[in-house]
Amino acid sequence: PAAERSPLLSACDAAFVAAVAALQPEIVIGVGAYARAQATRCLAGMDVRIGQILHPSPASPAANRGWAPQAERQLAEMGVAL
Repeated sequence: PAAERSPLLSACDAAFVAAVAALQPEIVIGVGAYARAQATRCLAGMDVRIGQILHPSPASPAANRGWAPQAERQLAEMGVAL
């Protein structure tokens, strides 16, 4: 229910921000557009790059055409060493 979702999302956001603050990564990579949007919203003002790779959803035609090679290419384009 919506009344329960808001407190849950707030707790998740706070935990995510705390984890990023503690770990101090150079880059946070969202798996899909929603994850990237949430990271961008939560981490606004923090000194961290935010990237995105394709979500491996079975409903995604693009993901069904070789998700792993696509994700590896996207990571390489962001400068992530594999």
